[in-house]
Amino acid sequence: MTAPRGRRRLVLQLFSAERSVRRWIDGRAGKDHVGAAGAGVLFHLAGRTGASVGEIARELNSSVSGVSGLIDRLSKAGLVVRASDPDDGRGVQVRSTESGREAAAEAAGVLSELNEHLTAGFSPDELDTVTRWLERVQRVNGDQPSRSAPST
Repeated sequence: MTAPRGRRRLVLQLFSAERSVRRWIDGRAGKDHVGAAGAGVLFHLAGRTGASVGEIARELNSSVSGVSGLIDRLSKAGLVVRASDPDDGRGVQVRSTESGREAAAEAAGVLSELNEHLTAGFSPDELDTVTRWLERVQRVNGDQPSRSAPST
């Protein structure tokens, strides 16, 4: 049995939508040039005294090496710092700077604008369905839906 035409392309459409959203966010990166991935790190650090690179990688569903490189770039921009983990002398924690907190607030505004654009014309029930579906997609490989991004 063949799937209806719209469902056969769902994965392709999902990948294309993800790229479009990243390009939209990256195009509005602001003065600190914090793109979608950098904003994810800053959102994760919001309200925390620090986080390990591994913890951030798990939250972003990314590799430790990829996140480490991203943290290097954010550090060079003055948005985060690496510091010794007070609970583990061998460990390192990543902490947001004041500039990083300001950049996170700016990125939250960008996401709020994007969410308004994406949800315009949809009913709350339709958006609940989309949310449920996206959460299911995130769990397809045993992953848990991300909770770091602001609820905008």
